[in-house]
Amino acid sequence: MSTSRALFFVTLLSAVARLASAEGAGQGDATAGCDRLSWSLASEREWFSDPKLARRVSGARLRKIDRAVELALQPTRETHFFLPPERQPSPNSYSGEVAFFGVPKPGLYQVTVSDVASIDVFENGARLKRVAQMRVENCPGIGRSARFDLAPGDLVLVELTDAAKNSIKVAFAEAH
Repeated sequence: MSTSRALFFVTLLSAVARLASAEGAGQGDATAGCDRLSWSLASEREWFSDPKLARRVSGARLRKIDRAVELALQPTRETHFFLPPERQPSPNSYSGEVAFFGVPKPGLYQVTVSDVASIDVFENGARLKRVAQMRVENCPGIGRSARFDLAPGDLVLVELTDAAKNSIKVAFAEAH
């Protein structure tokens, strides 16, 4: 084997070894972004990974949201919104909504979804202003989270628009 050919193979093997080492090091960092969020979504990630997560269709009316559900969405162009979303969604996206009857006490609550989607929350027919929101990157299984001030006993409608897939996991919890 010529010297130049041997040098080529040594260089190639060295590059492959560096690449394998870099990939191995990155595997432990897959959830590193979860530790850098504005607020913790550890509970939501746990709920979303539950193989027995309840599945509901868009338009479901629940007595209450108990932690999280997987919501089947519809093509946006076929969706008839009970209340219009804040921003006009893309016609090639998916949308849906779920309603439930109130929160137990007044306070700050958060809606978290498993993929990127727009989140609107209405209370007794009035759109609530977001107190805070974050689009989540580098935290597998979480796409976005938004916080809202809610009052007890009122009908709450969570509307999701502009989703890329026809299903999304949605969690509703008191903010901590």
